[in-house]
Order: sequence, then C-alpha cells, then structure tokens
Amino acid sequence: MNPKTEHIHIIGVGGIGTSALAQYYQSQGQVVSGSDAASSEVTDLLKSKGIIVHIGHNAENVRGANLVIHSAAIKKGNEEYDAAKLSKIPTKLYAQAIGEITERYTTIAISGSHGKSTTTAMVAKIMIEAGLDPTVIVGTKMHELDGNNFRLGKSDYFVLEADDYNRHFHNYHPTIAVVTNIDREHLDIYKDLAGVKLAFQQFLRNTKVGGTVIANGQDSNTREAINNTELSERRVILYNPADLARHKLGVPGDHNQSNAEAAYWVGEVLGIKKQSIAKSLAGFRGSWRRLEEITEGVYSDYAHHPTEIKATLQALKQANPTKQIVCVFQPHQRDRLNQLFDDFVDAFESADQLYMLPLYAVRGRDEGEGKTARQLAKLITSPKAQYEPTFANAFAKVQPLFNKDHIVVFMGAGDIDEQLRANI
Repeated sequence: MNPKTEHIHIIGVGGIGTSALAQYYQSQGQVVSGSDAASSEVTDLLKSKGIIVHIGHNAENVRGANLVIHSAAIKKGNEEYDAAKLSKIPTKLYAQAIGEITERYTTIAISGSHGKSTTTAMVAKIMIEAGLDPTVIVGTKMHELDGNNFRLGKSDYFVLEADDYNRHFHNYHPTIAVVTNIDREHLDIYKDLAGVKLAFQQFLRNTKVGGTVIANGQDSNTREAINNTELSERRVILYNPADLARHKLGVPGDHNQSNAEAAYWVGEVLGIKKQSIAKSLAGFRGSWRRLEEITEGVYSDYAHHPTEIKATLQALKQANPTKQIVCVFQPHQRDRLNQLFDDFVDAFESADQLYMLPLYAVRGRDEGEGKTARQLAKLITSPKAQYEPTFANAFAKVQPLFNKDHIVVFMGAGDIDEQLRANI
C-alpha cells in the first residue's frame, strides 16, 4: 500500500468484488469510503464495519480522497469519476488494484468460464482448515466466512477468484493459476471462442516463474490454451486427464466433482495432507447462490450460461431422481442471449417444468435490440417452456409445488434471487 494514500473512495462499492476490496483496504489501516446506486445487504455489511457508504453518486463523495477506485463500467459521465478527474485525484480500475495485491502475496488465482466461485470457496476452506490462514477474496458469500466474501489472513497466502470479464485477470500475477474450463462466455468482450482462449492464454503467461498451472484436462478448450502457451519454468498439472475423479462432497453434480478435483490439486501443491483435503471437501456445503437451498426443496442458483444451466439441472436430477424438477429462469444480458440463443434452447432438458421470465438487461452493457425471453420460451420444447411476464406470476404458479414431490430452482444472474428472498 502506498503510505501516502490515507483515504480511498470506491465507486460502486456494493459489488461483490469491490466490497471485498473495501474491506481489505480497511484492514490495512486506510480510511475507506464508497458509493452505490442503492442500499443492499452488502452496503449494510460495509456500514456495520465502519466503512463510509454513500447511497447515490455525488461529486461531493470524493472530496478528501487520495485515490478513487472504480469498475470498468464506471466511465466519463459518472459524477464522482468526473469530479476525481477534475480534481486530479488519482483513479484506478478495480482489477488494477487487485493486481497490485497479488504482487504482494503468494497468490492462488482461480479462473474459468464456469465454476470459479465454487472452486475458490473450496480452496479457501481447505487452506483455512489446514491452518494456512489465507487472505481471501471470492465472488460469492461463504458459510465459512460468516456469509462474507472477504477474509483477512495473517499468512503470505492470497486466494483470489480471478474474474475473466473485461480481461480483469490480465492484471493478476499468481504463483498458482487454476483454469476450471474455457467456454464461449463474455462474447461482448471477446467476440468469439478464439478470443476467449487468447484471453486465458495471457492469464496463464502471467503465472510467476517457478509457479504452477493447474488446469482441467477434460476440457478440450483448456487443453488447447495450455498447449498454445509458453509455460517453461512453470509446473503444469492437468487434472482429470481421463476419468472424472470422485470426492465425497456435500453438494451434487459432476461439475462440482470437477471443481473439487481442482481444489484438491491446489492442496497437493501446497503440501496439505490428503486426509485434511478430503475432510474439508466432505464438509463443503456450497455457497451463496450456487445451488443454495433457501428452504426445503427450493433452491437459488446463479447459472446464467447454457453450460451452467445444463450442469445445475443435471445435478438436481441426479440427486433427486424421483422428484419433478421445476425451473424458473431469468435470462441475463442481451448479448449473451443473442450469441448463445440456440444453446439456450437445448439447455433445460433435465427440467420437467420451465417458467421463463423476461430478460434482465445489464445497465451499461445492453444497448440495442435482439432476442427476447419470450422468443426463447416459444422454441423450448423439452420441457415445454411457459413465458411469464413478471416474477409474481411465475412465483404464484410454482409456490404450490413447494412440497416433497418437487424440487424448484430459481435460476439467473439478475435480480431473481432478490425477488425470491423477498417472497419466500
């Protein structure tokens, strides 16, 4: 930390990543303030920790700050950003700030198109229970962190979920780099699968000399990225090179078995005893919005990409073979729906009933026209989808199914979870 920096202001502090960063800076003795468009559980948590939180963006909020940090979505036109520039207050992207932290630690960075939050949570749990006392920033709330997504450790270890959106992870310099898989995701940034692969190759090249790359050997895109990246003077471990390794877990699904194997190998590289790793994985009960059981038989899940949807629904069907699987899905981001429309049509086959909500448009990323959720619902025949114009309509139809014969999952990366918790 720059000793001259005494007051750090974070624009958009209510985000999962930015809220963790705010807590990190506070733990380093900095005065931290932030702002967000609306109050939330996250902003309330930050306030309870003594972080100054402003609701609404106002130029006055940056007064007295020595450094202003913002996400890539905050640009010219934001009152606080413009005020910082006018006052010549240094500004920094969130990912750049995290990148500086990775340089100060022995960093374990977990990346991937899918599964990185769960894998990061598994790795953090393994390391904490083995006594390695890591600092942790993860993109989900963890039971082991009392519902938080940040932990300050006393050791030299830093466990980080390495976000691939907008090339954030290119700022990170890990000692151990994990790739869970590579898929057609964030195509508004990368354009196509080839662009996604190139982005992951750059992340892999950032692995420190003498470090270790741990990558999913069952994923052909990941293998290709590894093969096309110069990784001399780094150890490369391809896990699950043939059959899927099996672990005793408290969460269902082959995708979670794959996540667990990645976490297992991190533990191996760190020298943690196999018995300790196994015990920790067996006690893993998932995390916020990753097949999270809100009440008996009712789940909330963050899946918003066809690959994730398939994996989640298959896991629920495998774990509950005699029950009807009911899915309420809210598509997330117009460009994703446009680019992967045909894949979405075939993503829900493991569900017995499907209720489709309107698209959740992402502010600042969803300009122009494109495919709609209503169009998608018309084309899905397995199961036959039913379009519902509001959450209230869908909830009224599935609430009678909250019983022992059904599993109901509310799925998406928009505000569907917030609406579920307000109604449950």
